[in-house]
Amino acid sequence: MDVTRDNFGHALAEFRLAISTCDFAAIDMEMTGLYADRARQPSHLDTKNERYNKLVQSVESYAVIQVGICLFSWVDSKPDGPRDTTTGYYEARPFNFNVFPCTSVGGFPIESQFGCSNTAFEFLARNSFDFNKWVYQGIPFLNADQADRIRTDRVSLLTKRQPRMEADDQHKPFVRNLEAALRKFMKSKPDKVLRYLTANSYERKLVYDVVAAHNTLGTRSRHGCIEIFKGTRKAMAKHVAQKIHALNASIDEARGFCRIIDMLSAACKPVIGHNMLLDIMHAYSKFYKPLPATRSGFGKTLPQFLPILIDTKYIIESTPAIKARYRTSSLDEIAPMLERETLRNHTHGMIRNHPQFTRDVTHTMHEAGFDAYMTGATFIRLLNLEGELHLTAASVSSELVLYRYINRLYVALGDELYWNLSGESSAKESRAKLAANGLISVAEARSDAPAGNNSTPSLSDGSCSADEDDQCSSDFDAVVFDDLAPVLDELSLEQ
Repeated sequence: MDVTRDNFGHALAEFRLAISTCDFAAIDMEMTGLYADRARQPSHLDTKNERYNKLVQSVESYAVIQVGICLFSWVDSKPDGPRDTTTGYYEARPFNFNVFPCTSVGGFPIESQFGCSNTAFEFLARNSFDFNKWVYQGIPFLNADQADRIRTDRVSLLTKRQPRMEADDQHKPFVRNLEAALRKFMKSKPDKVLRYLTANSYERKLVYDVVAAHNTLGTRSRHGCIEIFKGTRKAMAKHVAQKIHALNASIDEARGFCRIIDMLSAACKPVIGHNMLLDIMHAYSKFYKPLPATRSGFGKTLPQFLPILIDTKYIIESTPAIKARYRTSSLDEIAPMLERETLRNHTHGMIRNHPQFTRDVTHTMHEAGFDAYMTGATFIRLLNLEGELHLTAASVSSELVLYRYINRLYVALGDELYWNLSGESSAKESRAKLAANGLISVAEARSDAPAGNNSTPSLSDGSCSADEDDQCSSDFDAVVFDDLAPVLDELSLEQ
């Protein structure tokens, strides 16, 4: 479903319904650029903090222009019985959201600046990106911090007497004439209205300031003039309350796409991405709140935003058997390979598109909605390869270990393969959540090591050493499940 400002209301209702019943969500983004210059590009020689700071610079420099979110739900052929992995399948609902920063709230302009890379724009144009649709029909967004700031500022203007602006010499006659007109107006009948002509925004500001000094006068903006009216203190208080109500409504509307991300965050569903660290940082900054100043601060607050993240690039890079078989971890390359294999093995039917969502599963790469669909499909197919590297229609997911992939985001940093930004405290919380859902024993949850007979790699920053690589890729005893869908059901946290 391609979503713009025009059909956002319908898409919002569809998304609200689908997110409540889906098993997991896959996400992808398109941006106006990546890195401003070579010095800001990631390097294998970066320290952890240097890499985080480079990613923050990228996020703060460029805009998100498309967000793809594909929701996958398990569909049983026999709804009343146990899950049948031989005939059941995952149903995909891809949403392609075109987003553009909010430009105004309640008639007040909202300015924002972002960079654009010529190579990024050329790439987008080659992949049929519609720039006019992005600007004119893009869904506005305003994160909660921005909304709170605007609300506080506007309410203060409405309820508190502001310092009066001193008119420049050229406009002092304008102010004197206005004050004379107000004195005459206040002696007129109560139902009279004064329409005062203004030539520019400076004169309008002067009118607002002068009128604000009178407790029983109010203003309404009109084209080419300001309408001044009289009322009692009670009537003026009611007028201000109405303005605040209208302000809140306009802020809610301006939040736009952030409402989608709010629902995704509140649902606590597993979120799948490919090489997803930069995407997640963009989502955090643009649609949640400003990025923390430090990497550790980001790690502490990220689970409050999206508690369950799985990176398909990490799955590939951390499993030598998969890496050796396909010799690539690029989504553009491995996704078609996996799709061809499912066709040969007659397992392509395990992923189907919802009848109302056909467009985005028949599109091309580098549209966010399609890439999100391919990311989710690749996730399912990769997990079918775990352990035996064998696909059969009778075993949708054998020897599946989700635990060792949770919240490990791929990063090429020296000899480190992934970041777990949240550290060991979050690992203990994850074990507690798994135990609460009956996936591991309480004793395992309370232990210092991850669940299972053999320890999985540490959840602190870093990856397996060279001597541990074989164990890290082949030790599937930690948490073993028969089917992907029930595991994702359990991992989805109850609100």
